[in-house]
Formats: sequence, structure tokens, C-alpha cells
Amino acid sequence: MSKSPLRILLAKPRGFCAGVDRAIQIVEHALERYGRPIYVRHEIVHNRFVVENLEAKGAIFVDELSEVPDDAKVIFSAHGVPKSVPAETKRRDLFYLDATCPLVSKVHNKAQYQQRNGRHILLIGHEGHPEVVGTMGQVPDGAITLVETVDDVARLDIPNDAPLSYVMQTTLSVDDTAAIVEALRARFPNIAER
Repeated sequence: MSKSPLRILLAKPRGFCAGVDRAIQIVEHALERYGRPIYVRHEIVHNRFVVENLEAKGAIFVDELSEVPDDAKVIFSAHGVPKSVPAETKRRDLFYLDATCPLVSKVHNKAQYQQRNGRHILLIGHEGHPEVVGTMGQVPDGAITLVETVDDVARLDIPNDAPLSYVMQTTLSVDDTAAIVEALRARFPNIAER
């Protein structure tokens, strides 16, 4: 008797990662504790339903701190922010909560550590994505280079024996980045790994 092949069904959408769940909870708790409005720098998650639900509760999503009034409370999204953003909130004496995903914070810490230890950072990610902007803003200008494709690896104007490290945008899968990582390892055999 032959068995029919096992069929696996995956729900779509599959739900949020723990970092996004945490960020949503931070916004909801802030609204409960401090009342409306609560400003959120960048959409907390790329999900229209969640964003509209939080807006209905009193969250106001903005792209830049310049859109936040001086007496307001602000939350940073799960994607993280460049170092300049918390510095600006402190300069303006704004109350803020950092809802950056712990995994994103780990990438930020690694980039800072590797840069302090004399390595140039290669960031595998998508230009303009809020997480990439936040990660690139963790180190001085020129200390990190964005790599989006395998072709970018070949075009890098970096000596093959340069002290390097790489980090990745956390929202990319291993499958999405495997070819880029392989190209980096082939070109830069001494590249520091995570």
C-alpha cells in the first residue's frame, strides 16, 4: 500500500517575529500608560492593519523627529535608528522609548565592536530600508559599506586583505543572502564572521 506524499501548508501571513510583537506591545502599553498621542518614528511594522489599529488608539507615525512636538513622547520602531536619533531626542529633552528589536540591537553592537577593532563593515541589506539606515548610522561615515547583490561584491573598492567584517539585515533569510556571503568569503578569505 503506497502512501500519498505528505503535504505541508504554510499559513500566509505567518505572523510577526518576536521583535515586532515586542514593539507593538511597547506602543500599546505606552498608549495605556501615557495616553494619546504617542509618536512613533517610522511604522512599527510593515502591516497596514496593525498600523491603522494603533493609529485609531492614538499612535502618530512620523518619518523624522522634526515632526514630533517638543512636549511629546516618542517611540523608535523595531527596525532601530541611527545613533543620531536618540542623541537628538536627548538634545530636545524628549521622553522616548526604544522598541528596537533585540536582534537588530545585536547587529548594531557587532558593527560598533568590529569598527572599534579596526575592521571595515560590509552590511548585507537593502538600501533605504529603515533597519539598514539604522545600522549604517551606528558607526562613523565611511566605516560601513552596503552590499545588496553578488555583483556588488565584485565592485567593492577594498583590498582583498583588508580587515573586514560583515553583518546582515535581520529581515533577510539565509537563502536570500547565501550567495552574497559565499562571494564575500571567496573574495575576502579573512573576513570576520558573526
